[in-house]
Amino acid sequence: MKLVNQYSIPFTGLKEGEHEFIFYFGEKFFNKYEVLEAREGKLKALVFLVKKPNMLRLDIQLRGTLDLQCDRCLETFSYPIAYSGSLIVKFGLNIEESTDEIWVVNPNEHELDLEQYFFECIGLSLPIQKIHPDDLSGNSGCDTEMLKILNAYKISSTGEKTENDPRWDKLKDLLNNT
Repeated sequence: MKLVNQYSIPFTGLKEGEHEFIFYFGEKFFNKYEVLEAREGKLKALVFLVKKPNMLRLDIQLRGTLDLQCDRCLETFSYPIAYSGSLIVKFGLNIEESTDEIWVVNPNEHELDLEQYFFECIGLSLPIQKIHPDDLSGNSGCDTEMLKILNAYKISSTGEKTENDPRWDKLKDLLNNT
């Protein structure tokens, strides 16, 4: 008996034309994919599927927020996710021809499993460096106590406390003079 995947679309019973599907992502999804580094989150995927006799076209939109850990102060913050993409599904026996945007599916298949696709889209929507956004005044959203501690222990690559390098000051003078 095959377990039903909540991120699958059974397309064989669908009539030709447009169809809409909604998928929700929560704690269970983020626990399964811990590599996303999301503590929690609430995301919604809207999938607009157009079924044609020889292919499927999917327009996918992901919206919501993820709770990420700040790389600077280690506090959790809410990060908005907004992703839009398209996927073409063709039917054929040569599955090796599949790419990121075009899937080739065996004509005997009855459903599309989108879970891995959703995982990749969410992962690509995350920033490389996860840092609290600045507030409206332009101040860092990080924990102020942690920033004080980090600044107190800030050292240069040579192991000394950071000070202005006079060579850079000379270059800055050149820029200021122009």
